[in-house]
Amino acid sequence: MDVRCVATSAIPLWDDHEAFDGLRSLKITATSPNDARWVQTVRVEPYTNYLLTGWIKTEAVGHTREIVDAGANLCLYGTYTRTAAVFGTRDWTQVRLIFNPGPDSSVNIGARLGFWAGTTTGTAWFDDLRLTPIRAGDPHPSWRILVLIYGTTDLAYTDGAGARHRVVGEMTALEKEQSAESARRFVEQDIPALNSLNMIPRLTLRFPARPLDRLTPLGAGWWPGPWDTAAERDPAFDSVIVIWRSWGTDQLTGRTEFIADAAGLTLNMGGEPTYATLISDATTWYGHRNVLKHEFGHSLLYFFEAIGTTPLPTVTNHAEATDYVNCRTGQFYLWIPETDSLLMIPNSIYSNDSGFTHDYYSGQTATADRPERCLGISPEAWAVGGPVSKPERPLIPGEQIASLRSSVETLLALGELSGGEGNALQAKLKAADRALARGQGKTAANVLGAFGQQIGALVQSGRLLEHRGRILSRETGRLVLHLSSS
Repeated sequence: MDVRCVATSAIPLWDDHEAFDGLRSLKITATSPNDARWVQTVRVEPYTNYLLTGWIKTEAVGHTREIVDAGANLCLYGTYTRTAAVFGTRDWTQVRLIFNPGPDSSVNIGARLGFWAGTTTGTAWFDDLRLTPIRAGDPHPSWRILVLIYGTTDLAYTDGAGARHRVVGEMTALEKEQSAESARRFVEQDIPALNSLNMIPRLTLRFPARPLDRLTPLGAGWWPGPWDTAAERDPAFDSVIVIWRSWGTDQLTGRTEFIADAAGLTLNMGGEPTYATLISDATTWYGHRNVLKHEFGHSLLYFFEAIGTTPLPTVTNHAEATDYVNCRTGQFYLWIPETDSLLMIPNSIYSNDSGFTHDYYSGQTATADRPERCLGISPEAWAVGGPVSKPERPLIPGEQIASLRSSVETLLALGELSGGEGNALQAKLKAADRALARGQGKTAANVLGAFGQQIGALVQSGRLLEHRGRILSRETGRLVLHLSSS
């Protein structure tokens, strides 16, 4: 591992007294503004998705007035790709990054204090860095997201008094760039953290050439409904997010007019590709991505409720501070405004006072009256795939049986199956696995059929939640059909 520092004031060393896991950690101290890093070149497989994780502890890591406020971070050195920043004095905090090296066979992993055009001061410790390939056969279905950034709004309308108006607003080049960067960070950093890596988002950014000259009246203003953006929406995507300019100059009166009804609006599209909208101000000067998290969360909850793969009752992300708790800890959420410099608040991946934007993405939310009952988008629900994209997972019987066994273990751990019921199910899966190992596919299919019947009986008697049974039955039936016909 080689060490590269911008200035001699940065001190990199091994620290034998601080560690997240093990006996020591990497440490960087910068007493004057610096961009310092430990860098290691690691071989990777070209065109493969990777997950980079690590733990960072900080002491007095400061913000910067420079262009990039990166604090302490992990990065792909030589690129602009980095994790969320850790600032101030924080205990060990995990950071994550998903990337694809493209045609490259190696990458430079950096444990970094500062960034290009973003020097900082303080001390940071780095430990337990891991680089893991995410393969197509892993249970991480992709989700294709199209972000449409309309640079110009040109709306003509007649008000209630019969007066004509034509409001024209245009984003500057910087506003377009900021909106694109906000969308990119949301998709590449926030979504994987919010859903606990149960889904891999894939981003496409487009800037329609035409002005947004059709809007739908709503409340006290207007918004771009899916019919207003039909020409640019692409059916090949699981989700469409529209960013638009919500204010401009009235060409007939010369006054500046704000024409939106809200910062963001989302329509329930049922089982079709999801659709969410937000004003460009929410991606530029707001200083956070809460509106993106809130509106995209709405669209996901609508979709999964429509296809019936999430547990009931459905989570709502319009909530009060006493409505929900984390189902792992039983603790209420901390309703603190989230900004780019205040992320990963304890007891929640994300929580803030502008909307309920936290653990329901990863199925870890519970109602306060039933704190042990996990609600939201579970790993099993994510595994179904999106409105368009489905898991590109070949059916490998041995792996599928292992997946079913893991699901049963999870239900036992959650208390959704009794010990006796869980053991009986596991016994059938073990028997199917043994038959498969002996090349007796038909026998394995018969045993799995009995497993499926037991699942059905548990659901029928109310001893297993219906949505859990539906997912297990679907996967079992698919496997039985495969083994019976092979």
